[in-house]
Amino acid sequence: MEKFIEDGHYPELKKTEGTIKTLTNSIKTALESSESKRHVFEKWNLVGRFTAKKIYNVDYIGLNEYLYDVGLLLQVTEIDNKAIKTNELYHDMIQDFRLPETFYVKPNFNKAGKELIKSKFEIPDHWGINEAAQHIGQLKPRAKELAQQYEGLKSKLVHLIEKDQQKSIKQPISHKYGSISLVANQPKYDISAIYDYLGEWLLIEYGKPNSKLLEHYILNGMLSERDIEPFKTVKDIRLDFSVMTLEDEEKFLTMMDIKKQISAANRVGA
Repeated sequence: MEKFIEDGHYPELKKTEGTIKTLTNSIKTALESSESKRHVFEKWNLVGRFTAKKIYNVDYIGLNEYLYDVGLLLQVTEIDNKAIKTNELYHDMIQDFRLPETFYVKPNFNKAGKELIKSKFEIPDHWGINEAAQHIGQLKPRAKELAQQYEGLKSKLVHLIEKDQQKSIKQPISHKYGSISLVANQPKYDISAIYDYLGEWLLIEYGKPNSKLLEHYILNGMLSERDIEPFKTVKDIRLDFSVMTLEDEEKFLTMMDIKKQISAANRVGA
């Protein structure tokens, strides 16, 4: 990991990501008044997409009660750490059910390191949308390659630490541009054990369903989006914009279509 940073690969990754973000925002600004939500840059094998993303307030207690009634609460819920910390008594009660810690890698940079990773890219005045798209197309393969290398190194480092919980992990690993720290993720708890010991009330009051697990049960037909909607209230709609390759767009749309088909088929057969 230190070598990845000191050899300049991490600075290159952050600068490349910063440049892509700057260019993507410039294309978004240029196109956001357009009636079309999809813009193809065929010459560069790219597509820009506007996507409306709904932001919700969720009635978690009501949703948890519903999930308990249909027999899925224990399968999908996690303890909401922010909520449980507001009640010191209940927070202390569940510490015996805390699972082994997991970690993530956090790079820290000194003054020289911050300067090294700082993106100094500025869009030339004469560039239009096509030039910005062309440059994104040129940068994306390298950004993807570096990101995969970085994620792989992080996974290896975290795996080594989690394999040996007794190893001292509190001291950052120093390098000439700063240090690398291993930071504990938010705690997770043995939900079944909490239920066996305390019953469903604490899980209903302080549980928060995991969205990926909810999606799993929607896909296998045990739930539907319509079951969940009554517990969600739209508080805002955000317009997101992304630039991707045409191949990545096709993969994404195919995956979404397959999920809908699987969910519908399983729902009919349930």
